Amino acid sequence: MMDGKFILISGSASRSCPEDKLNTAVKFVESFTGEVLRRGGGIVALAGDEESTKDEHSTPHIFDWVALREVERYAETTTESPRRYARVVMSDEAPNSKIDKANLQLLTNLEQRNIVEICHVRREVFTGGEYRKELIERADAMLAIGGGKGTYSTGADMTARGKPALPLDLRLGSLSDDGDGAIALHQEMTSNPSRFFPSTHSDVINRVELLSLDRGINDAGTVARGSAEMLARELEATPQAGWRAKAKRRWVAAWQFAKALPVISSAIKIVEFILRSLT
Repeated sequence: MMDGKFILISGSASRSCPEDKLNTAVKFVESFTGEVLRRGGGIVALAGDEESTKDEHSTPHIFDWVALREVERYAETTTESPRRYARVVMSDEAPNSKIDKANLQLLTNLEQRNIVEICHVRREVFTGGEYRKELIERADAMLAIGGGKGTYSTGADMTARGKPALPLDLRLGSLSDDGDGAIALHQEMTSNPSRFFPSTHSDVINRVELLSLDRGINDAGTVARGSAEMLARELEATPQAGWRAKAKRRWVAAWQFAKALPVISSAIKIVEFILRSLT
């Protein structure tokens, strides 16, 4: 389960991305979002301009709104009690200048249902570094798909904080054509899985091939379920790992204190002798 955990979905696709791979990415994000919500989790997304990223088939090359539309569909069909399904970071000027009418209505619908948490960043400080910081702070884990430098730096910051990150191998390029974000992260994960999955890294290597999308062998929906399960296992294991680490530190401190007792006892006796000599 992912009860109360929020997953940041980060990435984009190049404008020259092959149609079949872009459609696979969209299907994956839809399926992954639904799976996270069914497991009791939520998503973290950046709300900005989607319209200008669409191609001639009206397919967007960013995935935040793809995920948020899935959140809306889930909220309208689920029978569970209402809860927060998404955390959304956005510029305070976005509703007036960047978000199109349909997406603005979607966001309003989610707000009225009280199932989304909005974080407004002042336009004066709304930079890549600033909004990525806000996204990372609100996320418990990350899913990276496509993207460039922004996605890579977000993944690096997440893992530096000990938060799990799952980068996919689907080669989409990036909207800004500034590097291979998820691809670079994926290569690093295969060589150093413990950095990306501190508690369950031993299982990651055996599952990497099952989560491959680039070769078109695995179904996007199946990979989405496997991805959500992998992140859920890590998130469930992390508190236990944290408890064990704390317990180990306490035992070490207790042992060091015990070893120091003879020294402490001797010091007390010396102080008592001096005090008696002064009286």
